Amino acid sequence: MEGLLRILKEFPNRKITVIGDVMLDTYKYGTALKLSPEAPVPVVVNPSTINFPGGAANVASNISSLHGKVSLFGFIGKDAAGKILSKLLAERNVDFFPSYSDKTTQKERIACQQHIVRVDYENTDSKSLNNASLEGEIRGSDLIVISDYAKGAITRNLIERIKSLGKPIIADPKPRNIQFYYGISVIKMNQNEAFEVSGENEIYSAGKILAEKFSSNVIITRGSEGVVLFGKLSAEFPASARNVSDITGAGDTFLAALSLSLSSGAKLEDAVLISNYASGIAISKKGTYSVKLSELEREILGEEVKIKTFEELLEIVKELREKKRKIVWTNGCFDLLHAGHSRHLRECKKFGDYLLVGVNSDSSARQNKANLPGPRPVMGEEERAEVISSFGCVDYVIIFPELDTTRYLTAFKPDFYVKGGEYCLETINQKEKEIVNSYGGKIVFTGDKINSTTKVIERIRNS
Repeated sequence: MEGLLRILKEFPNRKITVIGDVMLDTYKYGTALKLSPEAPVPVVVNPSTINFPGGAANVASNISSLHGKVSLFGFIGKDAAGKILSKLLAERNVDFFPSYSDKTTQKERIACQQHIVRVDYENTDSKSLNNASLEGEIRGSDLIVISDYAKGAITRNLIERIKSLGKPIIADPKPRNIQFYYGISVIKMNQNEAFEVSGENEIYSAGKILAEKFSSNVIITRGSEGVVLFGKLSAEFPASARNVSDITGAGDTFLAALSLSLSSGAKLEDAVLISNYASGIAISKKGTYSVKLSELEREILGEEVKIKTFEELLEIVKELREKKRKIVWTNGCFDLLHAGHSRHLRECKKFGDYLLVGVNSDSSARQNKANLPGPRPVMGEEERAEVISSFGCVDYVIIFPELDTTRYLTAFKPDFYVKGGEYCLETINQKEKEIVNSYGGKIVFTGDKINSTTKVIERIRNS
């Protein structure tokens, strides 16, 4: 795995140009409690709207979140969707060079627990991409990615123009345009597309035919059955996703990681392995998701780390907020865990979707427990955080050095701030109380008094 991690360290030094069909992915999440009297369909009540970059824009967003430098070329309309997409790309540090058509391609999904319907807004007429910055950006890039959803941005003339500039090219084309891609470095497609283009219905026959026909390396993704590579080297890779939440955009994530890996000097089989890890992360998330470099590193190492830095947790909370998830915060020393702690944490999780737990650092725990007998804490901060993270009801853990949690309540704005039963509104930190009240959060108390670690220590000493 050290070789793969060395490749990842090169990602920030790479520059990729992405060309293709950009789109806006819109999700409307709501609650369906009844069927419509007008037709046998659910009635979705008060949906909340979340927007993400889609298509080629999602490829570019993933390259940026993996710390690569990226420029993006594609068409949008001078409409509301185009403005939203441009803003999202700017926030994700993507250099976007838009050309304009009559409308922005948009995929709108309406969902409760699962997708109910998707509505597409698009214009698939061929368009002429004549952006003056295109050739300069290509010449300054390590590799070119073509994300071809057959929405009109990619034409034969454009591909020939790109080929003439001599840069390595990888592409994810729809079957409609597959004839454009003879001789490029890598062609990626899913299994159904491979069967359609090859005329075969067996994966190994299809892959071999495609690699020979297009004189390219061919990567075929197979969902839960993994990935197969055909070309000068053939190899099979099992699926890496442990939990499948939403497959939307996973192919874009694969393409992003593949481009950065190959441009960083990875062998093709290693690049496919890294990309397989990346798409596995994307599949485990809801909605269109941009995988982070730190997540990919942990996935390759086989670590499912709940303990986060402030910056990491702040980014996670931002994403959870976008998806309208309820966030719960609790904190404490958690020294010598006992049943009271366990009951408290389980009760905390009942208030929302994600439980964040703040663990006092050794220094702040010593100050908070200075009036108690004996050295405190007994367990070190990393050990205490690791034990807390082992609870299934706990989603994320952060070690904090401050004497109070005002910084974290201000930054994370949890929907529920939960304290143990030994506290009440009059005895909690009043500044913390003011912060939670200021943004409309709720302070709640569990029934258990969890401050019995001192009694546990006394029993041990007296035994």
